[in-house]
Amino acid sequence: MKIGILGNGQLGQMLSDSVKDLTDLEVSLYDTRAHTDEALDAFLASVDRVSYETENIAANIVARLEAVEDKVYPSLKALKTFQNRLLEKNALRAAGIATADFCAVNSLDDVKAAVETLGLPIVLKTTTEGYDGKGQYVLRSPDDAEPAWAAIGNRELIAEAFVTFERETSVIASRDVNGNIVVFPMTENIHHEGILRYSLYPAANLSSEKAAIAERYIRQLADSLDYVGTITLELFETADGLVGNEVAPRVHNSGHWSIEGAQTSQFRNHMLAISGRELGVTDAQYPAVAMLNVIGEEVPAEKADNLDTAFRHSYGKEARPARKLGHVTVVGQSVAERDATIEQLTGLIPDGVWPPKH
Repeated sequence: MKIGILGNGQLGQMLSDSVKDLTDLEVSLYDTRAHTDEALDAFLASVDRVSYETENIAANIVARLEAVEDKVYPSLKALKTFQNRLLEKNALRAAGIATADFCAVNSLDDVKAAVETLGLPIVLKTTTEGYDGKGQYVLRSPDDAEPAWAAIGNRELIAEAFVTFERETSVIASRDVNGNIVVFPMTENIHHEGILRYSLYPAANLSSEKAAIAERYIRQLADSLDYVGTITLELFETADGLVGNEVAPRVHNSGHWSIEGAQTSQFRNHMLAISGRELGVTDAQYPAVAMLNVIGEEVPAEKADNLDTAFRHSYGKEARPARKLGHVTVVGQSVAERDATIEQLTGLIPDGVWPPKH
């Protein structure tokens, strides 16, 4: 079987690498940045299954996928749902998942109405594209309406009530063509300036009740869309419970720890799912694991090369501020051992962001 991946960035490469040992599975990556209709049509005709490394796919490419819809996993329905934050929020609620209150925004008057309806503060976001904090504006006063619209407006937006949360977590699952689902252990995710800096397994002091709710949520979401592949649900942990934030219809940065840290990685299970194979076990291989993003420069990550409990992944990208250049996975036989290794890599983490505040 030949699988085509739309996108040849780090996620596409890690998807391909995850099944290199499966000799009857061939993987081809399509560079969406060098797209032509002719090249895409030839690519689609040459593969048995089509998947994608990101939901941020140009509309003209998505339109051409309609002709091979039966080959696309996850489905075009899932892709289109999670390309748009309004559709996403409605899908979460339809699946029985709590979310912040929200409303559509298409004009400056709509921004002002959202302030009245949702109260302050609110978060204004573009409905499409936008990641790592891009395309967002936090309004803390009615006077912020005009600057917010000037900054990211003149397009469809969503306004969301601000959620007071204790921390951010994520739950990742893989679902096969027969509806079988495996769920990865949850992680705690620490962001800085809108970018994920590190993820920790286990999520400290996570109750079994909340873990069970998160697993139920992601199962309900995947089943509601007849989803095939790996899917990620980002959750706010609040005093009142878990609140759905965003969905990624793909492998996710917070799951990179699974390459070394889980019995089967999120990447391999995605490929197993879309190729019609049995899913792998998702249990952690170590009592404690962390994933640290390498942002802006690679030099601090090079310390990991001399540590037995750290694994460095470089994405081969040109360095520039705020760009993800790679990640480091840290494993330990205990949280204390894991954290002691992280202490040796603190150049990767901005001041004040480590240790996590519980």
